[in-house]
Amino acid sequence: MEERVLVVDVDCLGELATRNGLLALPLDEIRERVRRFGRFVPRSDAEHDESMRQIIPYAVFKNGNEHLLMKRTKKQGEARLHDMYSIGVGGHINPEDGAYPWEAFENGFEREIREEVSVEIHSTEYLGILNDLQTAVSRVHMGIVYLAEVDFNGFNEVEKFTGEMVHLAMLYKYREKMETWSQIVLEYLLSR
Repeated sequence: MEERVLVVDVDCLGELATRNGLLALPLDEIRERVRRFGRFVPRSDAEHDESMRQIIPYAVFKNGNEHLLMKRTKKQGEARLHDMYSIGVGGHINPEDGAYPWEAFENGFEREIREEVSVEIHSTEYLGILNDLQTAVSRVHMGIVYLAEVDFNGFNEVEKFTGEMVHLAMLYKYREKMETWSQIVLEYLLSR
């Protein structure tokens, strides 16, 4: 059976779907849109249909001034992102994650973190909505971005990722090899 993923139609997102970057939208506003308009569709449809956005949790992990820098291997699922660097962990939300769209988002967010990394989370901070109109991959996804203070204990999916904690100032030298979402979030973090 084909994977189904959480989406919201672009029409229901209004101007959010046309603005580029990390947008400081109140969490209550995006939560309400996901609650009201979220639905699950076959992933094969969502990956190429720009009339909808797949809603993706995206967590950036830090410990003091160090942030997790990951490199995606060729064993990672999305071929368009192979060998690219990332500072965020996230993934698709499925109906199995919860009966209602926002409940599924919250449960799926926790599941994605547990699947990919071993961390002890001390605190989280919601940063905003990530909308990137630059690439075919990013135009069909929308991130809900969090910054989490953690103790990083390694990768659970060691075949899909390599990486380490890196001082924030050093991340910039990897910028050109990062996926665009990470580039956008990195610019935000460096400007804080």
